[in-house]
Amino acid sequence: MPAESLVCIIDDDAEFAGSLAVLVNSMGARVQTFASADAYLEQFDPQTPGCLILDVRMQRTSGLALQERLASLPLSPPVIIMTGHAEVPTALRAMRMGAVDFLQKTFQESELYDAIQRALEQDARTRTAFFRKESIDRRFAQLTPAERAVLDQVLQGEANKSIAANLGVSRRTVEDRRARVMHKLEVETLADLVRIALEAGAHI
Repeated sequence: MPAESLVCIIDDDAEFAGSLAVLVNSMGARVQTFASADAYLEQFDPQTPGCLILDVRMQRTSGLALQERLASLPLSPPVIIMTGHAEVPTALRAMRMGAVDFLQKTFQESELYDAIQRALEQDARTRTAFFRKESIDRRFAQLTPAERAVLDQVLQGEANKSIAANLGVSRRTVEDRRARVMHKLEVETLADLVRIALEAGAHI
């Protein structure tokens, strides 16, 4: 398991949480336990990679309530739901909200290991995509309105001469703005420009 990843166990049963922490730690993962959802939220850092193991039945804030709250954030860790009860409706609700797995507390070690592996792999994919999108958004934010106007025309397939006529500027001005667009977006070819624009959500 990735050394930098943190598996957070949230369960108000201290004895169970402690034994589970020892087991997860033996699998090669860093572990931290919390007695409640509120205790976890107080120190929650979306920049920390990892996953959560949540108990469904907890006082005050339930595991599902915490999962729902985290799911509304731009970046949050994958969730493994755990319960001492075989509750199909609860499992379905958790999975609909994106839980990686739903385990009863009578789980086999291999089941837990596989669930954590899937959660950490999902977290890695999610973080890569999130930070990629964040980087692209920062690049697009650097564009001036004039540069965006040229970019929009380029993405419509217009040549520099046509863009100049459409915008009422010289061809040289279009060429200069287009070069600045390419530089700010850190692309070298038209294909790369189209690709990054699509990633940014541009309508082409």
